[in-house]
Amino acid sequence: MTARRYLICQLCGWTAWTVVSMLYVQIGTEGLTVRAALSILLDSAVGFAISHGYRRMVRARRWQLLPLRYLAPRVLVAAMLQGALLDAIVVGLNALAWWSGYVQRIPTGIVVLFWFNSTIVFLAWSFLYFALHWLERGRRAEQAELRYLKSQLNPHFLFNALNGIRGLVAEDPAKAQQAITRLANLLRVALTSTTADTVPLARELEVVDDYLAVEALRLEGRLRVSLRIADDALTVPVPAMLVQTLVENGIKHGISRRLDGGELVISAERADDTLELRVSNTSAISDELHGSNLASARTGLANAMDRLHLLFGDKASLVLDRHDPAVTTARASIPIATPAREPR
Repeated sequence: MTARRYLICQLCGWTAWTVVSMLYVQIGTEGLTVRAALSILLDSAVGFAISHGYRRMVRARRWQLLPLRYLAPRVLVAAMLQGALLDAIVVGLNALAWWSGYVQRIPTGIVVLFWFNSTIVFLAWSFLYFALHWLERGRRAEQAELRYLKSQLNPHFLFNALNGIRGLVAEDPAKAQQAITRLANLLRVALTSTTADTVPLARELEVVDDYLAVEALRLEGRLRVSLRIADDALTVPVPAMLVQTLVENGIKHGISRRLDGGELVISAERADDTLELRVSNTSAISDELHGSNLASARTGLANAMDRLHLLFGDKASLVLDRHDPAVTTARASIPIATPAREPR
């Protein structure tokens, strides 16, 4: 939820609560007095401030990424605490504003009732906040997945792969059969990868191996590949097809644009609670990557970044490093933890 949308919802919600409270007092009692109106306004203003502070705490602790079974008890306890804080502040301010014996004249039953009502209000606030957040997150997830599906396998790659295999059918049937098997494996993974948000890095590297084997039909000796994968990184979950996307981006916009080809280096290592993943490739000639080609490269990385954020939140990152004109490196940092989004 954007800051502007949140502020609008916050203002409208507490304004509506103020109006409803005043109408309730007007209809259910002898009439709405100035003191009662001011007390209701004070109650809403303090509620606005408390709920805003609660939102900041939720965002800082990333509660919006928790599964419902972990979120529900936290929200209930938070609502009870917020209700108690609201009543304590409002009663204290009323006592200061009106008379010193204000607190002593409030029956215990009324205090409990006020606290219960305030807790219900903050529970309702939490329900609306998380519901709107989940709806927005679901909409973003669907959009990102649609873009992801469109960019998983470049049509030019498929066209070139099939042409390469066609040439092998007559020259080397056994090699053609192996290439078809590799391509079939790659297509199967690409078309079914949305059923699993993450896969172990080792499984992802198997997909990359199939992809590189098919690309080698076209590039032959122009494509040189190096793997530098730490053993303890192989079991770390990564977004499905992430490494393949970065590899495809590096070959398409770098190595394949050079007559002499280039080197692709895939490295991964654990650093505390983060997986540091890098895909480096020999850069294309500087004046070749412009316009639609540069936009295409950035789109592929943007789609990959969307998936990282949806799965792991703001702790994940993906940047394109082009400080060295001869080498382009995509650097991904992935938290080593259970993804924020539960498998469907």
